[in-house]
Amino acid sequence: MSARRKRIRPRRWWLYCLVILAVGYLLAPFIWLVGASLMTQREQVQGHWIPREPTLENYLVYVTPAPTEFAPGEERDTAVALGAATARSFGKGMRNSFIVGFSVVLFNIVLGSLAAYGLARLPSKINLPLLMFYLISRSVPAVAIMIPMYLMMQRVGLLDTPLSIVLAHCYATLPFTVWLLKGYFQTVPVDLERAARIDGCSRLKALWRVFLPVTTPGLVAAGIFSFITSWGEFLFALLFSTTLYSKTLTVLASEFVAEIEIPFPLVAAGGVIAVLLPVALAFLFQRFIVRGIGGAVTG
Repeated sequence: MSARRKRIRPRRWWLYCLVILAVGYLLAPFIWLVGASLMTQREQVQGHWIPREPTLENYLVYVTPAPTEFAPGEERDTAVALGAATARSFGKGMRNSFIVGFSVVLFNIVLGSLAAYGLARLPSKINLPLLMFYLISRSVPAVAIMIPMYLMMQRVGLLDTPLSIVLAHCYATLPFTVWLLKGYFQTVPVDLERAARIDGCSRLKALWRVFLPVTTPGLVAAGIFSFITSWGEFLFALLFSTTLYSKTLTVLASEFVAEIEIPFPLVAAGGVIAVLLPVALAFLFQRFIVRGIGGAVTG
């Protein structure tokens, strides 16, 4: 028995080393970004990896109102002024990203759950072709449909509105939601719905009051995936937004790239701010995400 343990332990150590390397590979860019956001411009230019004089000034720019007057003789650096102006618009960008992301989650949960329920509970010859159609539509590159979608949004007058971005993001997220929920719904016993139908519930009422509460982990997993995908999407958000009224956080972050070099610590602070909400949601609902995806795979 002891010899067997000795043979297994080295393999486990190799596994632990691989896990540590993978975690370090994933976290190293974010840790470096956080460190850069706490540096001064002078430290960053000197090539420091660790801030020797940590400061929160780069974050304060994002919440400080723009000055209306300047002291006599005060010099304004053009790059700093442009970066600060973009940083101060991050609040509206976060609001737009949250509105778009929450709307995408709502569309995915309502439409995706109805479609997945029909595919999971109503046997039909077209179920498999429909699932394959969803899969193929998800695999079409966004570049291939961006021009037709732009012309459609222009025709119906939805350009430069959050709704146009919501509809584009639903195109990218709904197929995955249907596949995920369809697999998870199949793990729920049919007897549960039959009992509700015997008690007098219609199929829709049984779905709302009995079935969906049981499938909460799958719904949460699909919602979190939809929100994170919408939060980080850039192409359609850039294509359909031209003013601050509809620009999302990713579009505003791209405005740091200009002909004049913006101080990188200020840009790094914006990157940290943009990443915090999706990371917090993933940690907060990780138990539901694991259960939802696990149930979909077994289903």
